[in-house]
Amino acid sequence: MIGRNPSLSPDRPYLVLTEPEPDGHGSLANVLTVFLTASECPIGCAMCDLWQNTLDRPTPDGAITRQITDAIHAHPIASPPAEQSNWIKLYNSGNFFDPRSIPVAEYPSIADRLTPFDRVIVENHPRFGKERLRTFRDRIDAPLEVAVGLETVQPRWLNRLGKQMSRDDFDSYAAWLDDQNVGLRVFLILGVPGISATEAIRWTRLSVRHAIRCGARHVSLIPARSGHGWNGQADRLPPFTTDQLAGVLSASIDDADGKSCVTMDLWDLDASDAAVTAMQQMNLTQQNTGRPEKIQLPPSPRTLDR
Repeated sequence: MIGRNPSLSPDRPYLVLTEPEPDGHGSLANVLTVFLTASECPIGCAMCDLWQNTLDRPTPDGAITRQITDAIHAHPIASPPAEQSNWIKLYNSGNFFDPRSIPVAEYPSIADRLTPFDRVIVENHPRFGKERLRTFRDRIDAPLEVAVGLETVQPRWLNRLGKQMSRDDFDSYAAWLDDQNVGLRVFLILGVPGISATEAIRWTRLSVRHAIRCGARHVSLIPARSGHGWNGQADRLPPFTTDQLAGVLSASIDDADGKSCVTMDLWDLDASDAAVTAMQQMNLTQQNTGRPEKIQLPPSPRTLDR
């Protein structure tokens, strides 16, 4: 039986990574990604297996600050060349502005730890905490960016994923973030159970275009993986070759036309594969040449379903 990670401690992040990422201006940012150990997300998306690294109770007071402090101490910030910057991602397998997960009382101490960084990126669902977001934004010195799991603009698939969010909900949230001078990052999933790879690729490209129209600064493509989610239907996920993945990444970068960075998550892929090497290069060599236009009214879900 699959259960929670037995090594979890509320005083330690369950994973910390350092990695380069395109900054959208032709250079690379040095990114510290802290996977925080926090309270379980209440949304319960069908494909999610991240609950295994969460707590089954509210996050204790002070725990998040200790986790961030430990991560920064273990991965000291390098002095990058003048054209590079230091970013931090605080990912909590849920919603940063859910007070059960990230206690509001910790915002001041968290903000104090983030002063060395040039951009702060958190993840959140549109249902959670607009007032708390503003409070946190005003506490930190760096620009704030919120990563949202749109996953797909295919309405039936979005419903089946159990996101508790419609495409219209996402669009409204994206517009609100723009009004608040908060950046938008979008996660899109490539594939759902019971469809072909061709159909998955088509809808992923439509979803990329939609995210960019809504002002996404960065779009992250995540090939569906079996994990322990999908409500027992993981064996019906469409298989993708690495050449297909490289093709959809290249096409999506072309679709972005310099208005957004588009990257592919390369989890579990063979780094010696030529197509994977090509995707690694594509992930790191992008430049934003313009700002997406103000959000336009999208086509209706019925039209997109044809």
